Amino acid sequence: MRACTGVAKKFNFSEIMALVVDHDRFSTGIISQILRGFGLNNHFIVGTGEAAKKLLPSGRFHLLICESVLQDMSLADLVRWLRRRNDTKIRYMPVVVLTGYTQFSRVTHARDAGVSSVVRKPVSPATLFDHILWAARTERPFIDADAFAGPDRRFWANSAAVGLSRRASDHGTDDLPHPPAVP
Repeated sequence: MRACTGVAKKFNFSEIMALVVDHDRFSTGIISQILRGFGLNNHFIVGTGEAAKKLLPSGRFHLLICESVLQDMSLADLVRWLRRRNDTKIRYMPVVVLTGYTQFSRVTHARDAGVSSVVRKPVSPATLFDHILWAARTERPFIDADAFAGPDRRFWANSAAVGLSRRASDHGTDDLPHPPAVP
């Protein structure tokens, strides 16, 4: 595991309450252990989207971690319900989706429903930690339109994950050859 435990000590998760929605007990057991490792001991687990819809209006939760395949409804239906609520305590809540199905169409469908972040399973503690922090700390405008409600789907250059890029053009050198002009 990366040095996420040292980083986790810099963030106080003791006041954060997370709702985990997943019907698989094995998966929720792993997620619970990972969250406790971050110091996020206040989390509640439910197995269905309907159970989540009953608990979320209480306003106790700050984070939603959800499996992409729910037994009783689609992920998109749950997230759209959340994003269309008038209650601002839950409407703007970060939503991190865990999935074993990372086909482009599924990820874009989740993004278009209004999720904050999509994480591929099997999930490592460092990856989940990074996505939780990114979803919570990245200031993305909230878009409220007829067809969409949720965090802005466009990613800006300054909000990308920090790391080395492989493109020479990303390093700001102007002495690179430019493509020929198209007549």
